[in-house]
Amino acid sequence: MSLRINHNLAAMNAHRNLVGTVNALTSSMQKLSSGFRINKGSDDPAGLVISEQFRAQIAGLNRAIGNSEGSINMIQTAEGALTEMNTLLTGMRELAIHAANEGFNDADQLAADQAEIKNAIATIDRIAVNTQFGTKNLLDGTKENVATITTANTSLVTLTNSQLGTGTYALAAVKTADAAATLNTTSLGISLNNTDGDPYNLAEGIHNLDVVQASDVAKRTTDSIAITDAWGQGITVEAAVTDADATATLTAAAGMSTTGANSALGDYSGNYTFNISYQEYGGTQITEAITVTIADDADAATIETAVQAALDANTNLAGKVDSQLTVAVDANQSLQFVAANKGAQFAIHTEASSTTAANTVVAFAQGSDRGISDATLDFTTVTNLAGTLTAETITVANGTYSDMATLITAINTAIAGATYASATSDIQAVLEGTDKIQIQTVDEGSDFSVTQVSVGADTEELQNVLGFGGTDSVATTGVDALVNFNGYSNTISSIKASDGGTQQTFTLGSAAIGDSTRSTLSIQYAEATMSGTETGINTGNMLLTATAIRYAVQLDGGPATTATAGVNATIYNADRTESIVVNYGLTSSGGNETISNLDQSLVFQIGGNVGQTARISLRNMASTALGNNIAGNMFTSLSGIDVTTAQGAQDAQSVIDQAINEVSTTRGTLGSFQKNTLESNLRNLRVAAQNLTASESQIRDTDMAAEMSEFTKNQILMQAGTAMLAQANQVPQVVLSLFG
Repeated sequence: MSLRINHNLAAMNAHRNLVGTVNALTSSMQKLSSGFRINKGSDDPAGLVISEQFRAQIAGLNRAIGNSEGSINMIQTAEGALTEMNTLLTGMRELAIHAANEGFNDADQLAADQAEIKNAIATIDRIAVNTQFGTKNLLDGTKENVATITTANTSLVTLTNSQLGTGTYALAAVKTADAAATLNTTSLGISLNNTDGDPYNLAEGIHNLDVVQASDVAKRTTDSIAITDAWGQGITVEAAVTDADATATLTAAAGMSTTGANSALGDYSGNYTFNISYQEYGGTQITEAITVTIADDADAATIETAVQAALDANTNLAGKVDSQLTVAVDANQSLQFVAANKGAQFAIHTEASSTTAANTVVAFAQGSDRGISDATLDFTTVTNLAGTLTAETITVANGTYSDMATLITAINTAIAGATYASATSDIQAVLEGTDKIQIQTVDEGSDFSVTQVSVGADTEELQNVLGFGGTDSVATTGVDALVNFNGYSNTISSIKASDGGTQQTFTLGSAAIGDSTRSTLSIQYAEATMSGTETGINTGNMLLTATAIRYAVQLDGGPATTATAGVNATIYNADRTESIVVNYGLTSSGGNETISNLDQSLVFQIGGNVGQTARISLRNMASTALGNNIAGNMFTSLSGIDVTTAQGAQDAQSVIDQAINEVSTTRGTLGSFQKNTLESNLRNLRVAAQNLTASESQIRDTDMAAEMSEFTKNQILMQAGTAMLAQANQVPQVVLSLFG
C-alpha cells in the first residue's frame, strides 16, 4: 500500500459523509420542531405550491363562512321587521272587519277604528324607513332590483324577480302553440264553441262550470184534464158554438101538450121518479133520484115548473142541473134536463125513469150528454229578442177528442195554421205528465213569455175545460240558465230555436266585465226543439281542462325557454349568469321588448373564489307600495284605506289581505334565501374547508413518528461519522514510523 500525507482521502470521505448527516439531522430537527414537513421551497417545491394554493382556498372558505353567518344575521333582521308588519296588518284586518259591522257601530266607534288603523299604517312606514343593518337600509326600496320595459309592451309581459345586472336587455317571445280547452261532458246541454272554443284569458288548469239553474221555456199548464167523462164521452169543441150547443142536454121520450089534460095525448097524472147523474170537471159523479107528482090537468109548463122545483130542492143538484121545455115546433113540447153551465166541463146522465102515470111522455130513457166548448184559445207571446208581442188565436178543429194525444195534435195543428208557419212557430202544445196539457214557448229563457188572454167570461171557453185557470194579468216568462264559471254567475236569458240546426253561442265570464281578473270562454248550448222535449241547459257540474298559449322566450339571444301564458317562467341569458322571471298575459301573442334594469340588490360573497356570490333584492315595504291597484277597489294602496263607511270597510279588507300576502311572500323569499342559499351554502363551506385542511395537512404537516425515526438514524450516523473522521485523521501519523 502507498502512504501519503498531502491528501488524506479517508478523512475527506469521512468528512463529506458527516456533513451530509449533519444537514439531514438539521432538517429533521426543523421538521420536528415546526411540525411541518415543508418549511422552505427546497423541502418539496411542488408540494409547497399545492399547499399554498390550499391555504389560500382554506382562508377564503373560512372568510366565506364568516360572511354567510353575518349575512344570515342581516336577513333575520329584515324578517324580524316584516314579522312585526304582519302582526300590525293582522290587527288592522280585525279592525276593518269590526268596522264592517255597520248595523252595530256608531260614528265614534268607526272613527276609533280608523284612528287605530292610521296609527298602524304610520308604524309600518316607520319600520320600512328605519329598518337597518348597521347603517344599511333594508326595506325602503333602495335594495330592489328593478326591471322596466321601455318599449310599448305589446307582448303583455310582466317582469318579476330580476336577477339581471344594471343595463339594457332584449326579450323575445314567439308563440308556439295556441290555447285549447276540453269539457269532460256535454250531457248538460253545454259544449265548447266549435268555431271559437279556445279559452280567452283563461289560466291553464282545471276550471269549474256549474249549472246551478236549468233553462226552461215560458209555459202555461192546465189542471188535470178529464178527457172523457164518467160515461165515456170525450171533449167536443166547435168554432163559434151557440149557447144551446154548449149546454149538456137530455130530452124526455115524447112531447107534451101545452093545453093540459084535455089534449089528445091523455092524462099525465101520477108520480114520476127521475134518476139523474151529474159530473163536473172530471170530478165525482153525483147521482140523485128526483120524485115529482103531476096532477091530471097539468100542462107542459106546469110539469116543468114542478120538476125544476124538485131539482132546486135537492142539495146536490141545485144550481147544477135545471129543467126546461124544448122550443115548440108544433103544438107539443118535451121536457129537458140541462146543465146549469155551458161547456164541455159539464155532463149529465139519466137512467130510465119510473112512474105511476098511465101516460109516460114525461119519462126519460137511459142517456148521457156532455156540453160543448168553444174551439178558440188566445195567447200573447214574445216572439223575438226585441220583445215584440204577437197575439196567437188558436182555433182547434171541430170534433170530439177522447184521448190526450189526439187533442194535443189538434192544438198544434191549430198553432201551425195561426200567425206563423210551423217551422218558426213560437209556441207549442205538449203533454205534461199523463193528464195535463202545457202550452209553452219553443225558446227558453226570460226573454220569452206566454200570456193567456180571454175572449169572454163564458164557461164554454176552451180554456175552462182544459183547466188553464183563467186569464193572466202578468206574462209567464221562461227561466234563465245560471252558469257559475269559476264561481262567478252567468245568466243565459235567450236560447233560440233554430230551424237550421246551428247551435247558439254565448260567452261565459269568470268575473264582472271590466274586472282585470275576468276570463271568458265561448260556449255552445243545445237549441230548443219542436219535439216537446226541450233540450236547453240542465243542472250539473262540468270540468273544463284549459291549456294556455305556449311561447319560446329568449333573453339577449340566449337559449329558448318554453313559457306558458299566465305562468311564471325563468329566462336565462346565454351563459346562464343572469335571469329574470316573466309572465305573459293570457291573451298575449308574443313579441319583442327592451328591458332596462337597475340592480340595487344586496350582494353576498358566499364562496371562497371570485364570482361566488348570491344576491337578493328587497322590495319597498312602505304602505304606499302595499295593496296596490286591486280591481274594483276604491283604494289604490294600503296608505289610503278608510273604514268609516260600509263600502270602505269592505274594500279595506281586500287591500289589507293583499298587503298581508305581499309581506308574507317577502318573508317567504327571505326565509328561502336564508335556508336554501345561505344556510345550505354554509354547511357546504364548512365541509369544503375541513376537507381542504385535511388535504393541505397531508401535504405539509410532519409525520412525527416517521421523522423521529429518521432523526434517530441521523444522530447515530453523526456519531459514527465523527468517530471515523477522527480515525482517518490519525492515519497520516503512521508515516512517522518510517523515520525511526
